[in-house]
Amino acid sequence: MRSWIAALTAAALLPAVLAAQSHQPAVTVIAGTLLGANGAPMKLAHVHVWRGMSPRGATRSLVGPDGRFAIATQYTGPLMVEFTGVDHNSATVPLMVDRARTIGMDVRLKHYEYTDSLDHITAIGDWNQFGFGAAKPLVKQPDGRYTLEVEATADTLAYELLGLTKEPGHSINGPQAGRYSYDNGGDYKNVIRARDGHATIVLDPASLQRVPGDLRVTFHDPASPVARTWRLMHAWNAEERAYFDSSRAARARHDSLRFDMTPALRRLRAALASERDPLLRQLLLFQLVDATGLAGAADSSACRRLIADVPPSSPWFGLDPNGLNSMYQAFGVAYGTTGPRHQLTDSAQRRLLDRFERIAAAQPDSEIQAEALQSAVFLAKRLHDDQRFNADYMALVTGHPESSATRFVQSQLAPNRALREGVPMPDFHFAALEDSTVAYTPRTFAGKPYVLDFWATTCGPCVYDMKYLHAAHDSLAALGVQLLSVSLDASPQDVARFRAGEWKMPWPQAFAAGAFENPDIKRLEILGIPTMVVVGSDGTIRAVDLGMKGEELLPGVRRALEGHTTP
Repeated sequence: MRSWIAALTAAALLPAVLAAQSHQPAVTVIAGTLLGANGAPMKLAHVHVWRGMSPRGATRSLVGPDGRFAIATQYTGPLMVEFTGVDHNSATVPLMVDRARTIGMDVRLKHYEYTDSLDHITAIGDWNQFGFGAAKPLVKQPDGRYTLEVEATADTLAYELLGLTKEPGHSINGPQAGRYSYDNGGDYKNVIRARDGHATIVLDPASLQRVPGDLRVTFHDPASPVARTWRLMHAWNAEERAYFDSSRAARARHDSLRFDMTPALRRLRAALASERDPLLRQLLLFQLVDATGLAGAADSSACRRLIADVPPSSPWFGLDPNGLNSMYQAFGVAYGTTGPRHQLTDSAQRRLLDRFERIAAAQPDSEIQAEALQSAVFLAKRLHDDQRFNADYMALVTGHPESSATRFVQSQLAPNRALREGVPMPDFHFAALEDSTVAYTPRTFAGKPYVLDFWATTCGPCVYDMKYLHAAHDSLAALGVQLLSVSLDASPQDVARFRAGEWKMPWPQAFAAGAFENPDIKRLEILGIPTMVVVGSDGTIRAVDLGMKGEELLPGVRRALEGHTTP
């Protein structure tokens, strides 16, 4: 079935939808108000609904000038409802809809949190197809405003600003606009007039409103299943966010993490003991397993219950992007070896492989099917089970050719993939971070072993591995091995600010303008970071990201380069 929506204003839409229910298949109607942090309607706002984790095919409804909205869908099961508005952070509310029903809810969005310094604001827009790698800086003027003049081929120009919020790599609308338009990514574009082939972008610090307040979601029926689902997910998201905020702060202090997960564990266990709804019990089991994993306190009982009580057809896989990882973790704790990593035994891996194949067969969402098959493919590869590897690989690439999971598996395992052991390193051309007139290519390293490290400052695992990368550089330099880090950040300034902190990265640095849209990144089929490529002195690839993470980074590189280093 495909989603059904009438593109009417909120005031007109709700009566029309309700009247149509007697003639149309049963629909779920979501209606209420969407307001800004100050309690007033926003300049432009929308509500979006889609099924499962992927927003492809989302339906969208314009919010009325009074802040009222109504949107309808024939879908049931796991739904995502996203609320967006000018000057505000978007918010996505997951709903588990068991049957067609009317859901009333009121939402207040959180206003953008602007950065304290405006000296590194850049703009993207029509002139560069909104490419992050080609952002242009705004320049401070004597009157305190920041401006940028760009060429325009039409009588209007659309743009967004980077570096204006505390969230790195986030492009948003600025305060100056003749009008706004949705950017299909949760934010809005400024649209301004252009004259004589030019337009001037202006950012006046005095026009930036700093409105306090957090996201507020209120359901008209607080005892309904959808309201209870939201409260459980919102509570755990807040606890999880506090953990990762504390982790980042500890790294900034050069200190070990000291975060007390006990209150969250106590709350989840108490909620699980009193909950009678089978679906909500499944949700709580997912959250409890995730919480014990973060706390480093393995709970084999909770893990075994998750494995036993959450069937492959569970709808929570459609709302929890970490659901498959939680299942992997549960098998590791319940059936793995002892120790902090809970490595799965061969027997446990086969049981998990069977579970992922069953999830792929039972789930209705194509993206979940693809991700489950991706996990199954790598497990079968690790087990040297050629029959199941070939079956799962073919099911993935033929059944889900457009999935990011398929592209990732092909980049890692396809026989003709660009980066694979034993073949010459393909050509590449990356500009030096601090001087774009200088380029790094395979010829730069002719006759020498080298390691390419693809990363970004916004990549959590990349930053986590920094201490190991620094240690590897110190040891490998003595063996004549060169390290080149290639940044996929939005701008070179992001890397400069990062290197001004704890991690200096005192080795050659390059910048891949356009990130994953960079032509060389695409040619090398790099679909995720961190990615590491080890190349021997003869120019042949010796390893591609074979578990070279954390403590295994240096030993992995050394093993790959045996016989290809300078004593």
